Amino acid sequence: MKKTFIILTISLNILTCTQSCKKDKIENPNTKTIYATIKSNETYQYNLGYFGVEEGASISRQPIHFLESKIERNSSEIIYTYIPTLNYVGKEEIELTSIRGSDGASIGNNIIITSIKLTITQ
Repeated sequence: MKKTFIILTISLNILTCTQSCKKDKIENPNTKTIYATIKSNETYQYNLGYFGVEEGASISRQPIHFLESKIERNSSEIIYTYIPTLNYVGKEEIELTSIRGSDGASIGNNIIITSIKLTITQ
């Protein structure tokens, strides 16, 4: 399972790099913004949903103040987890890139950019 996830992550990164030169593929990716508020030292999780074996997600922009910021595949779901730096209060922004639409033989062509805007309070 870890090997598959690593291969997917590498493939996703390669696809993102190679696709950046092709304007027609990336010009209009699907985007969505999630706004959430958590308390200092609280864990935030965002479920990106179910993904096929050839599909995946990566963190395209890491937050600044974090103890943990990671993506994990839980069976066929992908979940992003964020834990702020100890006692941090303020704002964070994370950007996740996911690729869907695989035909089973190749990586998908449906790119989704999810921007998570967190407010961390006392």
